[in-house]
Amino acid sequence: MGQTPRWSRLGRLAALAMKELKVVLLDQRARVTLIASPIIQLALFGFATTLEVKSIELGLVDRDGGRVAEQLVAALDGSPNVRRLVLYPSEAALGDGIAQREIIAGLILPQRLSADIAAGRGGEVQALLDGRRSNASQIVGGYLDTVVTRAGATLSSSGQLGARAPPAPQVLVRHWYNPNLDYLWFTMPSMIAVITAVLVLSVSAQSVAREREFGTYDELMILPLHPWEILLGKVAPAFLAGLANALLFVAMIPTLYGVPLTGSAALLLVAIVVYTMSLVGTGLMISCLASNQQQAFLGMFFVTVPLILLSGYASPVDNMPGWLQPLVAINPSHHMIVISEGIFLKDLPPGLVFGHLWPMAAAAITTFAAALLVFRARRE
Repeated sequence: MGQTPRWSRLGRLAALAMKELKVVLLDQRARVTLIASPIIQLALFGFATTLEVKSIELGLVDRDGGRVAEQLVAALDGSPNVRRLVLYPSEAALGDGIAQREIIAGLILPQRLSADIAAGRGGEVQALLDGRRSNASQIVGGYLDTVVTRAGATLSSSGQLGARAPPAPQVLVRHWYNPNLDYLWFTMPSMIAVITAVLVLSVSAQSVAREREFGTYDELMILPLHPWEILLGKVAPAFLAGLANALLFVAMIPTLYGVPLTGSAALLLVAIVVYTMSLVGTGLMISCLASNQQQAFLGMFFVTVPLILLSGYASPVDNMPGWLQPLVAINPSHHMIVISEGIFLKDLPPGLVFGHLWPMAAAAITTFAAALLVFRARRE
């Protein structure tokens, strides 16, 4: 008999959760957001967020006309990464080509370049890069440096430029955890954190605000449940949707994109649960503060953008200013990205996983407690 009220309360809590889930699933826009949108986003991000630079359009001003120039032209023209090699008559014409975005970079081969290299005096090749596309220009600059160095080494080893200079030492490079530097191996595990954040926050931020806008907030307040039980029931759809989509992503990424899951799937599941709880708490806090769904949407957008920008997905955390580092440390998305990439690519051990789990758990407890305080204050 003593346990009857407890089971009765659990039944009412389950009924509230089922009611919220039914409301969300009966909404056509919500169904698109929960089901179709994450899958489409994962597919689009997989092809759109590329860190590779292919189909390069380069310019060339050849004032040498010797063997070095011939070797460079052959190397660039035969490269699979170069779509078009444009010959310009002068440096001014090359500069105009960069200004008009006809090309992203250009090489200027000075006079007597081949003769100077053959005589052992060395030579310089000038490269002009479009700084408006800074990231792509850096990659192209490194690629051009590699091509020029390799062409010079090939000519020296073949004896075409004489035997005055000793062969240059070779550097053997080995990339751990991503041997072929495939950008999908870097971006796709991070998508679990990024897309789940957008999905869960968009759904949970509407939970309480929707009741206020529809005029059913007072009916919610008279339910025979504690405030924390009401909030748990309200966020059940967001939690289940986030968990289901994150698990779907874990299955799709190795299958569709070939990214290996080398670590423990159980550890990754635990991390996803804790991460989803932290997002639910954040969205719930936004919803409790908002007076209507429009305010909730704006609040969700205000939180989501910094959450992703400070996650380390778009730019390395180490390159961020020192005053931003504490914000990164409390960002659940940052910790989820570290866990996801680590478990996918290098079998991250449980001790290191726990080091990133507890900040997410702390964020979940803190945000839910804050949402509960706001909810109680408005209820009174």
